[in-house]
Amino acid sequence: MKWMKKRQLRRNKNNFRRLSLTFIALVIVLSGTIFFLSWSKAQHSHAKSDNGTSLSTTADVKESTSSTSNSNKQVIYPTIYIAGSSGSVTPVDWLVQRLLPIENVPAHKSLAITADVNKDNLLKIEGQISQDNQYPMIEFGTVKGTDSGSIYSAGLQKVVSYLMQNYQIPWINLVGYSSGGTGAVYYMIDTANNPNFPPVNKYVSLDGEYNKATNLQYGESLTNVLQNGPLIKTQMYQYIEENYERISPKVQMLLLEGDFNSAKQTDSAIPWADSFSIYHLFKNNGNEITSTLYPTKASHSQAPKNPTVVKYVKNFLYGTP
Repeated sequence: MKWMKKRQLRRNKNNFRRLSLTFIALVIVLSGTIFFLSWSKAQHSHAKSDNGTSLSTTADVKESTSSTSNSNKQVIYPTIYIAGSSGSVTPVDWLVQRLLPIENVPAHKSLAITADVNKDNLLKIEGQISQDNQYPMIEFGTVKGTDSGSIYSAGLQKVVSYLMQNYQIPWINLVGYSSGGTGAVYYMIDTANNPNFPPVNKYVSLDGEYNKATNLQYGESLTNVLQNGPLIKTQMYQYIEENYERISPKVQMLLLEGDFNSAKQTDSAIPWADSFSIYHLFKNNGNEITSTLYPTKASHSQAPKNPTVVKYVKNFLYGTP
């Protein structure tokens, strides 16, 4: 009997040992499975984060940063003085220099910006906008001369985009001299209702070109042009005529043209019939618009130096004599 009991005890011990080993093995396998599933899930989550959540978070950070930086940007109300077909900012600089000082208005000369139309509108920026300059006067040129409204517009859009990246701009004013007038109107058409560009508040046309310097035709009068537009409509003019309604009727406009030669009705380069050819369009559009033939003994190229011009521009833009 004793030996049978001992044998049974040994058998029970062996069974217990086998059960223990089996249990331990199951625990190890189960632990390994749990570890593998956890690791796999972690890897899947990490991969998802890299491909989606991480980018979304970055975008949120960028948007938040942009919002924060935008709130810290200087608020300005710039006036952009657009040069003529020479491409140089010199003529509009003559005007800007003569507008100064502007009493009781924090407006000062600031930047001279060129967009090289031969180099994908590569910007060259000179000067700075000081903290006390709430109404900076910015000069713009195209480097290479042009009278193409679309080329002007592309360059202006790049300039305004640059300004928007660095400043808060509720609205802008435009002053277009000669072919710069073509560019200003094309720009207003091309950026109308585009939230990436600030609205235009006021526009001054100084001896502006809108109909490729087309003279009055036989039997046509300046009164006819002011009421109904020109008889001959060039491609330049047709683009404006087909799209002018895109421009907000809230834009106030002043069309200035020099009475240099009354007999020929020209400022020596741009006929009155051309400079005033867009009047009836914007009158019909509901814009507050004035056409003014100012007296002058100076030719078209000297218009920015004209004291009479300076007074008109100063009063219209800044409300000061």
